[in-house]
Amino acid sequence: MDFLQTGITVVLVRARNPLNIGAAARAMSNFGFTDLRIVSDYDVPFENARSAVNAVHLLQGARQFRTVAEAVADCSLVYGTTALGDRRLEHSVDVLREAGDRIRAHACTNARAAILFGSEKTGLSNGEMSYCHRLLTIPMHENGVSMNLGQAVGVCLYELVRESEAQRALPETKRPATQEQMARGGG
Repeated sequence: MDFLQTGITVVLVRARNPLNIGAAARAMSNFGFTDLRIVSDYDVPFENARSAVNAVHLLQGARQFRTVAEAVADCSLVYGTTALGDRRLEHSVDVLREAGDRIRAHACTNARAAILFGSEKTGLSNGEMSYCHRLLTIPMHENGVSMNLGQAVGVCLYELVRESEAQRALPETKRPATQEQMARGGG
């Protein structure tokens, strides 16, 4: 496993929908990340996270915390996600590509980084953002309000690994069949 995947923590703050939590775990599994932390004041019903295809191990290993402070105590870089909106922000905001560069560079120092994802309805509160060093936003169309939790986790993690050596190798390219070969079943 790559130092990048082992040095980055995904923290879901007040996520309520087990399907979204399962989708986030699936995205983590697809990109090789394993440290999932849940901040919630109630027990999350993981058994309802049917969308965690091939990621049940992540849900079983997920750690639950009552506060953001506890969840990120061992992290020396904490990014919070935001859709921006009408909120007055007290933090520097990076677009995802810039945040990805910072997080990858931080992971190279063998220090732990965390990315916080807020509630599906309200995102991160100002109090939760106070534990963040910086914020990141995913560039969206001007009509886009926010992203589904699982999709946001997937997009962020993809950005972190898109230039990684640990990607699945593409099959060898073969010469495309001609229309004649396809028509006679020889392609």
